Amino acid sequence: MIDINNMFSKVVMKEQYKNADNLKLRKSLHEKYSVNKVGFQKWMFDQYPFGPKMKVLELGSGRGELWNYYFEDKVLQDYEMDIILSDFSDGMIAYLRESLLRRKVSVRKIDILDIPFDNDTFDLIIANSMLYHVKDIDLALSEVKRVLKKDGLFYCSTFGMNGMTQYLYHALDELGISYNHESNISFTLQNGMQLLKKQFGNVERYDYEDALKIDNVEDYLEYIYSMASLQGLDRNKYDILRDYFQSKKVDGYLHVPKEYGMFVAGKE
Repeated sequence: MIDINNMFSKVVMKEQYKNADNLKLRKSLHEKYSVNKVGFQKWMFDQYPFGPKMKVLELGSGRGELWNYYFEDKVLQDYEMDIILSDFSDGMIAYLRESLLRRKVSVRKIDILDIPFDNDTFDLIIANSMLYHVKDIDLALSEVKRVLKKDGLFYCSTFGMNGMTQYLYHALDELGISYNHESNISFTLQNGMQLLKKQFGNVERYDYEDALKIDNVEDYLEYIYSMASLQGLDRNKYDILRDYFQSKKVDGYLHVPKEYGMFVAGKE
């Protein structure tokens, strides 16, 4: 039987990530309005236990921003690591290859459900804010485990169920606005530990404390309309949404909760 919902999800995801525009728009909202000025990407980068000659794989690299910011970091310069960035989108692969043309990094098109490397290949595997898109999460994590070395580590970030998405869904429900509810989110801060422990012996969770403090509601609306899970949201509802969020401001700001963090998993 054909899974219509899964087919729709794949079509939406391919459209969303055919180029870097939507990712850039969403990232700009976080950069402009996040309360925690450290920045989620810098916080993540600081957690990674880089070492000399390590083999590193990032899955779902997107625009490769994590690396663009820190390629001049002395750690990366001195350690001479073998770094592979990857994505399943042709558009993102093209962007990565162009933007990282002069960097000592490889770019590969990779589907996490079928990682094209031998067992026990990588010292460090990274998957940032992408596992919740994966439909067969158990297969994906088993593939990660397979290509991770015995003493290697898997770092994966995600969001929780008490953050931005739920805040927005609550608003849409309150207004009676229909939307494509992404009900089958496969990997969150709430279920990630349980899922990872099926494959990995040691799993730890680290939370990143943050929120959005927004004065320009129009920026938030552009973010909303860029979201993969809300493709098809009626543009005619724009004014209603703007007025609603304007009414939710306190002392001139819309306060939007965030819930982000990461898991660190090892085989033993």
